[in-house]
Amino acid sequence: MAIVSYSLWQHHYGGSPAAIGEPLVLEGKPYTVVGIAPAGFRLSDVEPDVLTLIGQDTSLVMRLRDAHPGIEVWARLRPGATQAEAQTELALMGLRLAAEYPKTNAGRGFVAQPLRHELVDQLVGDARSTLWLLLGAVSLVLLIACVNVASLLLARAVSRERELAMRSALGASRSRLARQCLTESAVLGLAGGALGILLAAGGLRPFVAFWPGSLPRAEQVQLDWHVWVFALAASLLSSLLFGLAPALRVPAGGLEQTLRAGGRALAGSSRRLHSRLVISEIALAVALLVSAGILGRALLRLSSLDPGVDIRNLLVTRTALSPAVLRNPARTRSTWQALLDRVHRVPGVQAVASVDTVPMREGTNQIGYWTTPAVPEKHQMPLALAASVTPDYLKVMGIPLREGRFFNENDRLGNKPVIVIDQVMAEHAFHGQDPIGKSLWMPDMPCVGPKGETFYNCTDPYEVVGVVGHVRQWGLASDDQAHVRDQFYYPFAQVPDPFLRRWSELMSLAVRTSIPPLSVLEPLRREVRGATGDQVLYEVRTMDQLAKASLARQSFLLLVFGIFAGLSLLLACIGIYGVLAYLTGQRVPEIGVRMALGASAGEVMWLVLRQSLRMILVGVGVGAIAALVAACVLPHWVEGVRPTEPLTFAMMISVLVAAALFASFLPARRASRVDPMTALRQE
Repeated sequence: MAIVSYSLWQHHYGGSPAAIGEPLVLEGKPYTVVGIAPAGFRLSDVEPDVLTLIGQDTSLVMRLRDAHPGIEVWARLRPGATQAEAQTELALMGLRLAAEYPKTNAGRGFVAQPLRHELVDQLVGDARSTLWLLLGAVSLVLLIACVNVASLLLARAVSRERELAMRSALGASRSRLARQCLTESAVLGLAGGALGILLAAGGLRPFVAFWPGSLPRAEQVQLDWHVWVFALAASLLSSLLFGLAPALRVPAGGLEQTLRAGGRALAGSSRRLHSRLVISEIALAVALLVSAGILGRALLRLSSLDPGVDIRNLLVTRTALSPAVLRNPARTRSTWQALLDRVHRVPGVQAVASVDTVPMREGTNQIGYWTTPAVPEKHQMPLALAASVTPDYLKVMGIPLREGRFFNENDRLGNKPVIVIDQVMAEHAFHGQDPIGKSLWMPDMPCVGPKGETFYNCTDPYEVVGVVGHVRQWGLASDDQAHVRDQFYYPFAQVPDPFLRRWSELMSLAVRTSIPPLSVLEPLRREVRGATGDQVLYEVRTMDQLAKASLARQSFLLLVFGIFAGLSLLLACIGIYGVLAYLTGQRVPEIGVRMALGASAGEVMWLVLRQSLRMILVGVGVGAIAALVAACVLPHWVEGVRPTEPLTFAMMISVLVAAALFASFLPARRASRVDPMTALRQE
């Protein structure tokens, strides 16, 4: 019996109710469709096409107690039961099984975990830290924008002091005038929020599509009422934030002095407030610029790393053999060899091999190993990544051979089992000694006993016949931090017959081409299809795509942080220019007096630039502290990022200082060209 997914029901059966009771052939076995899964039903964020009963699975891995196929048990607690009680019962079950089956269950038990927590970890995964980083960057840009608008509104409020004083003299209360300023800022905030919602509605789908890898629950990302409420709250909060400073400037006393001044005087408190706002902008911009610089340096460094394989003109694709072929081990072996021969004859193909674990792609096989026959408990053994390959694998992948030899036609079932290890495993296992000819014991490797029985607790050693270069199996960014980096290879021809079907279901083709690899895809499909037409290639990728995908998250964050850093730099420069232009305009009479008393244009320009430089240096100092905090956080949230790099700090701060000085130069230049007579007449 089988239950099919809603999508398969729609696409294959046209959504017809008559699908119930229809026959379905899966992996050569006949099933009967007994139900349709509801739309949107997922397991670990994946919609399964077909659901079958575990009890109907007759594969070898399900028949061996020591295989441990990784099956999870989901249970609903009875009413009133607690997780602690469930854990206690499960612990007793684990002890009973360990006593009854000491060879396979010793040291193994059950862990009760709330499904909600597990699903959150599975669904969110790396997206959690990425989303938090995006939220932090967006918040910084929003703060910079608020400070910028607050600075402009403050300048406007200062210029309107006489108007506000007149309103106050005519009877308006201070709270009434403050409400007026806040209302004006609220109109700006809500208008900006409405425009932001429109932009979000148009950019939502492209943003989701641009997300590195697959965004969990991407189909559920939409502008619902939660987003509208959040946008409204953010707009009102932003309005309050950038409208607060102008509201605090509402005159409470000294109306006569304010009316007589006519807005020509600028209080020291206003200058200090303007300066603090500019300093805040610069500090926040420094944090974003340095974060973008750290990500950029990390991406450049990771992109230049040697992946261990030649990623150019290399195609890898999963391969599904005919179910009829997989029933007979001898036929399976001959089919694989015939398949490799046919693919090799395709024009443009230089070499071809098969492998069960492709570097930088999902899926690994971790095996414990030891250097003596006295093998310790499994949890005490070091682990290595195992890959089953055919003899031409090194040639296809471009992996260098460091010592000894690789596999040949003599390394087949019945001969001495051999392996080839990488440099990392050679150092960890043999500590600088020559590993060629040495033996390793691997009890988790599949074995066949003298009577044909199948098991995993192997006692025969494997001879090391070669050492090859290390491959960044976990990706360019993740391999250095991986807990398991040791690697070894063993011949696909030495996989025992009872395990051959399972191994064949995992095998992929690796094809080295002399032309762009995707251009040979269709000829490859035709050659693989076979006489029965039921052999296919799927999950087709170039190795270049896999290498870039391993850095997709870093590239995405760099692009987003780069855009936000550019926006923050632009806003900071606009803020500096606006504040200096306003302050300089207020000081025109003073500048006129200075020039009338003999000050040169250069001295006036330095007067303005000195004021700007003071704000810039203080802002950079405060921002450097925030940037240090960001530099300590990023390595924990983004793989491949290194801690504080002084060169990155120096480069990004230099960019900001140069841009800020350029923004300061224009008001300073305008001030140096003030006509003293015109300025004195204004006074």
